Amino acid sequence: MKKAVLLAFAVSASAAMAQMTPGQGVANDHAVGTNPTDVTFVQRGGGNAYGYRSYDAIVGATFLPWSIPNFESTVKGVRFNFGWGRHAGMYGLDSGLVGVSDSFAGLSATIFGSFTGEASGVQMGLVNITEGHTSGLQIGLVNATQSLSGVQIGLLNFAWSQWSIPLINIAW
Repeated sequence: MKKAVLLAFAVSASAAMAQMTPGQGVANDHAVGTNPTDVTFVQRGGGNAYGYRSYDAIVGATFLPWSIPNFESTVKGVRFNFGWGRHAGMYGLDSGLVGVSDSFAGLSATIFGSFTGEASGVQMGLVNITEGHTSGLQIGLVNATQSLSGVQIGLLNFAWSQWSIPLINIAW
């Protein structure tokens, strides 16, 4: 009985890891050969026919580079980070080591920092970097954003599209 449970767990974990691992995957591509059962390796992700299935989840987690649910999904609730995996969107409470997402809204309380495309809310960590616009509060040793509507509190603050000063940077 224990062996059957362990085998079932190993098979399901392998299938889940195959879904979460970026790169290539096996797909039945009928255009490759004349036999409809020809199998080829195709690039996954990026919205192609063989891409990951994205969906919304209430709870998410990252472990090293892997994301649960997969990296094209959005977490609307709580995410626990035990590594640096990313999600397409993170809305709610983000906690752990490093939070990475394309868009973020809510409270990010991470140890090493938060890296996002667009941010709204509060980011707390050693390093907080937003590639686009930040609306809210960044608290950390280093805070950086393209444009800011809010407050940055840290040793080094950067808002690239406007004036920035160390310690406390306020912009509207």
